[in-house]
Amino acid sequence: MAEQNQTPNQDQAVTNPKLIEAIQAMRENFTPDTQNVTINAALRGTFYVPAVIERKKEIVANANNEVKFEEKPKARFLLIKKPDGETFFPAFTDADELAKFKASEPYQRVKMRFGDLATLVEQVPSIKGFVINPMSHNLPFTREMLENIKKVLIKRRNEMNAEKADENIQQ
Repeated sequence: MAEQNQTPNQDQAVTNPKLIEAIQAMRENFTPDTQNVTINAALRGTFYVPAVIERKKEIVANANNEVKFEEKPKARFLLIKKPDGETFFPAFTDADELAKFKASEPYQRVKMRFGDLATLVEQVPSIKGFVINPMSHNLPFTREMLENIKKVLIKRRNEMNAEKADENIQQ
């Protein structure tokens, strides 16, 4: 399987042991604290996402009207459909979890960070969200959850910026 990578180190395998531990702890004892630990671990995660990468050549003209063929890869991300008809992007914490995913067509694994997955969900209105390790841990992040997480992160960033501004004024 070829591998595309959107993270700085292309050779590094995806593993998320802290997230796996957090999910297990949350499932054993669900509290707001265990939920927050799990969300924070997921926010720091990088995941394998199955996609079909099509490489098509297109004619491209430059400023001097010189044309050449350029390869323009396009990714089509595979989906998981729940019995109720809702569709999710699957995301996997490691190669072992990805190996459990059976697709009807050959795919490549693409590395994506949590924020990239959230952006992908925002851009595809028909998708309900993404689910981490759907064949085992089955941890969904719905569109609504992602919007709430985004609001909290923006609020936290604004508070930190305000604190820094206050510190600079006091100096």
